[in-house]
Amino acid sequence: MIITTTTNKRVNDVMKFTFPTAKYFIKSLLISALLGLLAYFLAPRLSIEILGTTSGFAYGVLVGALIGSLLAATRIIPAAATKMESIFVGNLAFRASNNAVRELFEQYGEVHAVRLMTDRVTRKPRGFGFVEMNHRDAVKAISALNGEEFQGRELKVNIANERKPREEMRTASS
Repeated sequence: MIITTTTNKRVNDVMKFTFPTAKYFIKSLLISALLGLLAYFLAPRLSIEILGTTSGFAYGVLVGALIGSLLAATRIIPAAATKMESIFVGNLAFRASNNAVRELFEQYGEVHAVRLMTDRVTRKPRGFGFVEMNHRDAVKAISALNGEEFQGRELKVNIANERKPREEMRTASS
């Protein structure tokens, strides 16, 4: 489930909420049970008279549930999966919309942003744009969509080149 908040037709914030899978639930239960058993057997051995064996077990299970749920829910995501890529999409039909391009690329992964370029003066589409996705999904989308037909035109899809600073652009055009 993706929850988005929009203001002025722009997506400001995207939050993802997913329920834990059975695997994470079982991990949490195992950690909780192990800490409960550890407290049950260690309380008398450590001469903690205030903490009896049954209450030690209960506290161990409680602490285990808290620690277990945190450990089970923590996922390590490889850096390559979180690296964002800007994808150049060329030869777009002038009637292509942000939503249509987003839907096309969402078949290959989560799309973080879509920007279709327009002429500054006339505000007419220029026939190209940029899509932001994480690296792994971007590679899939590029290999699948480059050369494919979309709205009657053959797309040119590749990793976008970095934008040159404005000063370099002015001297290059002189």
